[in-house]
Amino acid sequence: MTAPACSRLMALRHLAPPAPALGWAVAVLFWLYYLAAFLAPAHRPWHMPLTVAAAGLAGIGALALRHRFVHPCVVLVGCCLFLGPASIGAAFVAQATSARRHGTSPIVLLSGGWLILAKIMQLLAGPYRTEWDGAATVESTIGIGGLVVATLIGWLSRSIAGEQAWRDDARAARRDADHARIERTRLRERERIAREMHDVLAHRLSLVAMHAGALAYVDDLDTPTARETARVIQRNARQALDELRVVLTRLRDGRAAPEPPQPTLRELPVLVAEVRESGTRVRLDLNATGLADLPSQVSRSAYRIVQECLTNARKHAPDAPVEVSIADGANEDLVLTVSNPVGGPAIPDPSGAGLGLIGITERAEMLGGTITSTMEHNQFALTVRIPRRAR
Repeated sequence: MTAPACSRLMALRHLAPPAPALGWAVAVLFWLYYLAAFLAPAHRPWHMPLTVAAAGLAGIGALALRHRFVHPCVVLVGCCLFLGPASIGAAFVAQATSARRHGTSPIVLLSGGWLILAKIMQLLAGPYRTEWDGAATVESTIGIGGLVVATLIGWLSRSIAGEQAWRDDARAARRDADHARIERTRLRERERIAREMHDVLAHRLSLVAMHAGALAYVDDLDTPTARETARVIQRNARQALDELRVVLTRLRDGRAAPEPPQPTLRELPVLVAEVRESGTRVRLDLNATGLADLPSQVSRSAYRIVQECLTNARKHAPDAPVEVSIADGANEDLVLTVSNPVGGPAIPDPSGAGLGLIGITERAEMLGGTITSTMEHNQFALTVRIPRRAR
């Protein structure tokens, strides 16, 4: 059984009546009615009103058990009804409780049959039985009809309670679905931020590692070159820390900071200049038309793809020249090609998580593009085709 079904079942089993005071009022009113009838001037034994009053009070007292022990309550009320008619109101309330609790179960029919039998036996064989006459017929009809009405009221109450439970479950399900959707969105956003962190920091830190390696292993650097290299390391390290601080601030719940403008293809010459400044030879061919009119998402993703390709080339093929080409393709596609020779004398950088190509692929596929790589004559080429309008 599912959790919502269990919650509905428990709600129906332990549901309090819609108006708890109403049941007590019905039981007390019928008790007072019959007590007044037996107290009316008539030739009756003195103990008859006392017995009727005591049996009625016992039936009313038994109603205190109806929420937790409905079956013993019905049995006790039936016994009190056999002793005197003043318990008929309590019988109505007990039967309504049984119907509300068990619905259309045979137990409801058994409890109703038991109370009807107790009423008829009270008229035929009770302590104060009389000859069956018109009054007995009317009283038995009222008792049986009242029990039928009480059963219908119990079923109606159960139906209303069940509908309310379904509504509560539907609201809870909607809340859970909204919460899950929000959590999925947050996870996707955090994954995007993580990829952004990888793209940005990997570029900066690879520059720091390259220049730090030059300072560590090159012995013939003159003082101006060493100072310039140290300034490059310092500048890139500071920029990496600033970008890391921004990304980590965005990751904090409820404390998102305004994002700085993300670089696009317009800043690509600046990126190439930084890479050239680090010592990597890069040739840039911007043959595509309408780059200034590209959607910001396409232009930003293309910039990040080129940045990641340059970082990968610097890691895996140090000191190798890199060619970057951006041209027009078929179907108004933008074609990005980055190629470099492999297998040179320099030692590749083994650091990194190997997520570069995965990140490039995800960015390209997110825009509806494709990625292909080729290796010919020790020349590695990566080609990314991106629609000018993100799909």
